[in-house]
Amino acid sequence: MTLWRSGPQSVSVYLQPMPYEWSSPPEHAQLCAKSSHQPGLRLSLSAHNALSREGFAGFIGATAGLMAVPLLAFLGHTVLWVIAAALGSALCAIWLALKASWRRGQVREEFELWSDLAVLRRINPNGQLQEWRANPYWVEVQISKDDGPVPQYLTLRGGGRVVEIGAFLSEDERPVLATDLQLAFLNAARHG
Repeated sequence: MTLWRSGPQSVSVYLQPMPYEWSSPPEHAQLCAKSSHQPGLRLSLSAHNALSREGFAGFIGATAGLMAVPLLAFLGHTVLWVIAAALGSALCAIWLALKASWRRGQVREEFELWSDLAVLRRINPNGQLQEWRANPYWVEVQISKDDGPVPQYLTLRGGGRVVEIGAFLSEDERPVLATDLQLAFLNAARHG
């Protein structure tokens, strides 16, 4: 998680952890041509999941335990099986809904930057890969306050296309990422 963000005069300012991680500060990365094979700068973005695997298992276990408590009042009665079936169905529905939500949150984006090439890869939850390439000198970082599908809609324009980046980030996180991306592209232009 990125714990820093560039401030004025290239001073590091510590903020809350962000759901993305730079390989090095964008304005200080040593960028070289693509022929070197190693990008000078990498950015990994991933959607935030509130529950880890252990948290998911713990929540389902605690919910099942709490749902079992009312069943104790019906021990020895035939209505126990009706109530147990209803509670079991409710627990199964909760499990399926959380699992579907967790699977949708498994989207990742990877950005790599050289002095002569920018590459953005999006790995969707179903494994589908989308890729965008452009010359960083001509890339424009755009943030639309109200014109996009979400507030603070962040896009990159270049290579004949406009692509979104960090759509799963919060409204407050996208402008911070936009600033970092602008610094990265300025750095690439200096080394290009």
